[in-house]
Order: sequence, then C-alpha cells, then structure tokens
Amino acid sequence: MDVNKINREFERIYNENYDYIYKFLTVKVYERESAEDILQNVFLTFYQRMCEKEGEKIRDPRHYILKMAKRAVAEHYRSPGKQSCDINEVEIVDEKALDILENDDGYTFEEIMSGLSEADDLTFRIFILHFKYGCTLRKTAKELDLSESTVKSKMYRALKRIRQRYKEGDVYESI
Repeated sequence: MDVNKINREFERIYNENYDYIYKFLTVKVYERESAEDILQNVFLTFYQRMCEKEGEKIRDPRHYILKMAKRAVAEHYRSPGKQSCDINEVEIVDEKALDILENDDGYTFEEIMSGLSEADDLTFRIFILHFKYGCTLRKTAKELDLSESTVKSKMYRALKRIRQRYKEGDVYESI
C-alpha cells in the first residue's frame, strides 16, 4: 500500500476514533495536558505501526487503539503520586443544558471551551464530561469521585465567569 493510501486510511480511523479515545483519557487521566499528550502519542504510535506494516488491515482499529491507550494510561500511573478515575458507559447527552447556555447568551461550544482554557483541570474535566460526552451531573460526580454539589458549584461558577467574560467583551481575561 502506498503512503497516500496509508495516510487516507489513518485519517479515516483517526476521525472515527478521536472522540472515543479522548473521552476515555479525559476520565482516566487527571491532568488535561497529560491526557492530550497520551492521545497524541497513541495515535502517532498507531500511525507508525500502519507504516511499518505497509497498511496491513487491522481487524478492529478502535479496539486496537483503545488497548494502546489503556497501556499508556497504566504506564502514566506507574510513576509515584498518580491516581486514576474509573469510567463506565456514558449516559444520554444532556443537550438541554448546552442548548440553554448557547441560546440564552449566544455562546457556541467552542467559545465555552476557549473560556475554560485557563480553568483548573478539574473544572475542565467536568465540562468535557458533561457537555461534550453527555454525562449527567450525577454521573460526572461519580466518575470524578466528587459530590454532586461540588460538581454543580464548580460548573455554575465557571459558567458565571464565562458569561461575565463575554458580556464584558474581554475574551482575553482569564477565568
């Protein structure tokens, strides 16, 4: 298989599996940067494997990549002081909360996430699990081993800061 075909196949597999693997890593890895580094390394290793095997077909790419991600998370937590979180299946998406936020003040999901760029990792993880992956507040609290009131409090405080930030027009002020 030539390089162009390998690149197209990799791009297809990447697009189909990126969100799934990122969701897994968001819950398993506490630090946002570490989760993103692991995600990048997993897909890079997968691409290198495809090139080495000259495009040899992988029966179930999602399973293969998830297995690589699980190994990478295990390796990440082998160093002292690291703790992981458990994840089960994600519940139905809470579109209502996102719709209210987007329609009420005219914010897009991208604006909300950019407003969180300076937020602490825990607040970022709460937003990712709730808005992007559809975990209810109760499920988010359970996955992060927090009380539901803590999750609500952190989320609503961050939403208030985002509203203030965009109402004041200063999108560069940190949260």
